[in-house]
Amino acid sequence: MADNRHKVVKHFRFTETEAKTLRKFAKMYGMTDSDYMRFLLSQKPEDYPEIRQMLSELINEVNHIGNNINQIARKNNAGFYNRDDMESLRSYMRKLILSVREVEKKIGSNKGS
Repeated sequence: MADNRHKVVKHFRFTETEAKTLRKFAKMYGMTDSDYMRFLLSQKPEDYPEIRQMLSELINEVNHIGNNINQIARKNNAGFYNRDDMESLRSYMRKLILSVREVEKKIGSNKGS
């Protein structure tokens, strides 16, 4: 049985610039033009490829910082903890907070788009 989910066909007119922009964003996220337009129409910020990519990058950053904090904790448990480690922890926490705020600011600016 054929997929009837997307059986309505709409024809749109774009300027050359608009068509290039649509193609650029669709290609950037590995989507067809139609798929990208359906994402834009869903109006759910978590569906936007840009937001998913930012969240993925944030998760990776948090994982890297977590690994560094674990290394400091191991040093502490082995009795090799020093004041430089405390400053490193503070630095990692500042970096984490700034990364989260940056993503929050970007996502907040996309809401309702």
